[in-house]
Amino acid sequence: MRDDSRDSTNGLWPTSGRGSIFGPVGEASTRAASGRLLILLVSALLTASAHAQVRVMNWNVARLNGDPVAIEDVFAAAAADDQPGFAVAPAIIVLQEVTESSRPAIENLVQAGVPNYEYATATFTVGSSENGSGGAQMLLYRADLFEEIVSGHRDIATGAGRNTDRWQLRLNGSTDDAGVIWVYGGHLKASNSSSDAETRRQGAVAIRADADSLPVGSNIIYAGDFNLYSNNEPAYAVFLSSGHGRANDPYGTGSWGGSGNAIKHSQSPRLSGGSLVGGGMDDRFDFQLFTDAMLDEDSFSFMTETCRSLGNDGNHYDIAINTGNNSYYPGQVARSNSLADALFEASDHIPVMTDFRIPGILSCVLEDSLGRVVSGGSDSVTLLVANARVVSTPDASSPLEYVAIGDGILVGGGSGIAPLLPSFDSQVFSLAEGMTGEFTSVVQVEATSGGVSQPSYELQTSGFAVRPAVPSWSGESRVVDQVVQAEAQADSGIIFIDVPVYNLGWDAMQSSLDIDAASGLGNGYFLWEGLGIVVDARPGILRFGFNTDGADEGEYVADVIIQATDEDIPGETTHYLMVRLETTVGGGDVVPGDFNGDGFVNGADLGLLLGAWGRCARCPEDLNGSGAVNGADLGLLLGYWTG
Repeated sequence: MRDDSRDSTNGLWPTSGRGSIFGPVGEASTRAASGRLLILLVSALLTASAHAQVRVMNWNVARLNGDPVAIEDVFAAAAADDQPGFAVAPAIIVLQEVTESSRPAIENLVQAGVPNYEYATATFTVGSSENGSGGAQMLLYRADLFEEIVSGHRDIATGAGRNTDRWQLRLNGSTDDAGVIWVYGGHLKASNSSSDAETRRQGAVAIRADADSLPVGSNIIYAGDFNLYSNNEPAYAVFLSSGHGRANDPYGTGSWGGSGNAIKHSQSPRLSGGSLVGGGMDDRFDFQLFTDAMLDEDSFSFMTETCRSLGNDGNHYDIAINTGNNSYYPGQVARSNSLADALFEASDHIPVMTDFRIPGILSCVLEDSLGRVVSGGSDSVTLLVANARVVSTPDASSPLEYVAIGDGILVGGGSGIAPLLPSFDSQVFSLAEGMTGEFTSVVQVEATSGGVSQPSYELQTSGFAVRPAVPSWSGESRVVDQVVQAEAQADSGIIFIDVPVYNLGWDAMQSSLDIDAASGLGNGYFLWEGLGIVVDARPGILRFGFNTDGADEGEYVADVIIQATDEDIPGETTHYLMVRLETTVGGGDVVPGDFNGDGFVNGADLGLLLGAWGRCARCPEDLNGSGAVNGADLGLLLGYWTG
């Protein structure tokens, strides 16, 4: 064991750095079955394309006495480290032994090692004694994810002339306490005497007293070089003691000494020291501890099995980390050895890293202009909701629960869990009955999970509401079931039965009626025309046909169901009309011009001929077989007239 002693006296010199705010995902709008909506949601994914779970890196950089190239390589390796199954650039970097003069160099090394992200430096304070001896604490954070709340910074005297820094970071776009992380970066008294242990205990008491004053349920990370020699140290017990700031150890509270616990060690990666402390890998001096709030699988939450000492394969107890081959990355000896060499040259500590789930980004779309809608329609307007956070692995995103409520004409909504894009959850709203004319409605979407970025939306939509269509067989009152009778002579060919259908009470505030389908035909009946017609002020005509050729004398019946809908707009409703077709087929000669088969040639047949006017191949109204119904056929019909 070594004496990792670089003690200094206390002093303050404040400076600060800030990060940029990662803006909320833009609002858009949608209806169900509109591909444009999904495109809008996916665009949010592209906007927030940086991988975003929270990797926390803690490292004693030994006043930059190591090789700068190796230090840069270690920062790069931290971002590329996929040992837990995924790689992501550190979101929070907590460093010990930073002097005022080394701070700019560290900022440059971090930016060079992790060039794809902008890092901001949180409030930095260093006293003269710290600056001349062991150095101070420094925190850098990814500006695409966090901003510092500068008023939350505090220096806490923790003995040996050293301060522990407290920083307050907020996830960009979040508004509640669950989106805040409190980070304590410390460097407790070194050496292994009882008085040194007591100084560490007092330092831990000071840290815990401050942490216990924070709101209940705060997300707190204690990170630093704590110089704890065993799990029996009083300072360690203080961190784990009861109170709002009670800490949890991701390795558990058992021993970390000896070769059986080599995987937990973080100091020293070298045997001989020089300007760096040597002695081999046999101490766990570097820690990350965190409160219960970071273990609850909500908001920020520790991803189990992700705490590790970067580059420590557990096979280098009490020797240099690059002695022989290193197996930190299984099956990747060259990569592991390269990392071990960089750690050997960079510092007398190796970084400790953990990964945390990150709260989501609420993203939702709703059609902002619905146009015409039918009041009273169910399952009519759809809200799409998604989590636009981009993570390296789905497990790194905390569940995003939400609730959506409509007002005005929009009825319904509900709650759900927003999945990561490009998947989405949907909430469907019905349209209140009895509303007509122009309207404006609002859908309120609120995240109920903590720490969510852009946690609420107020989505406005507008349109023009009309009443549902009223299909009827009568233009005077609502009739949905009727019987239509006809007569025809056997072997007289095809007769036609025209049945008018009305949109009862239609005006500009009522939907038109679309005739969509007919079922139940057969027994000689068919529908000649009428499907696809639109009925509003004037009735539509359904022309049924019946083929008398080969039909025996008697009565032929078909119960036909007509399916109609409102116009194709949100809220359209399906309607049904019933009609029984009854045709009596009798004997005797066919009467020419008797198109409806009633045995007479009269005004009814004249109406049928005029309705078929124009080109009409093989239709019965083409009495002279010319392929068109025209004046010649009219003349023939008048010649057959019976009255």
